[in-house]
Amino acid sequence: MKTGLVSVTFRKLTIREIIELARDNSLKSIEWGSTPHIDAGEVKLARKVRSLMHGAGLTCESYGSYYGIIYRKGVHKPYPFKKVCKTAVALGAKTIRIWSGFPGMQPYSDDDIRRAVIHTREICNIARKYGLTLSMECHFWTLTEHYEKSLDFIRRVGCDNLKIYWQPNPYQSKEYNLEAAKALLPYVTNVHVCHWIEQNKKPLSEGLDDWKEYFEVLKTDEDRVFMLEFMHDGDPDSLPATSDTLHEIMGIEK
Repeated sequence: MKTGLVSVTFRKLTIREIIELARDNSLKSIEWGSTPHIDAGEVKLARKVRSLMHGAGLTCESYGSYYGIIYRKGVHKPYPFKKVCKTAVALGAKTIRIWSGFPGMQPYSDDDIRRAVIHTREICNIARKYGLTLSMECHFWTLTEHYEKSLDFIRRVGCDNLKIYWQPNPYQSKEYNLEAAKALLPYVTNVHVCHWIEQNKKPLSEGLDDWKEYFEVLKTDEDRVFMLEFMHDGDPDSLPATSDTLHEIMGIEK
């Protein structure tokens, strides 16, 4: 298992600053977000970033594309998915993180879901040609906010390279989130680690006990990456303490 950092945690920092932060806090990988850091199609930049990360002893396990699999007319228009794949490959990523909807788009109709299934199947087939896995974000206010809906969607798409990221649902209880982690476990690639109460970001240390229980469920795959995302104050100076908590959760010495 590997520790990591999601670049959009620090949207205002440069690529070099984020690499230095990850390295200095013993985080082994970075998930680069397409906005604002490496947009889809910026292949030359992605190759340069991969080289910089290699020099710092870091890897890019996934590309946070913000590509949505569900759209409505005039909203969140899709862009060529091959651009996303080529950028991920240039970064050395194994996985592309995609979105199964956007806040404000609910409720989703049966037709929305049907079209999303078809579209997801199409981009899974494209990603397979590049040797990539697609992972939906297990996020509130999307098609995959509940684990039962997530499992149903994955099965309807029917592609073996469609997986999911896991994170606790901040509107649900710890008991529900443990149940969700167990149910989704066969499909979980990576994990976003943060502590929210509804939409209020809290220090990860306040969720230490809950996260130790989540980790006991999620530690089954040695390739799984546990990535810090959206700390309570967004301050880079808080990363050392937050990184310490992540290492404690995972039982890893810095």
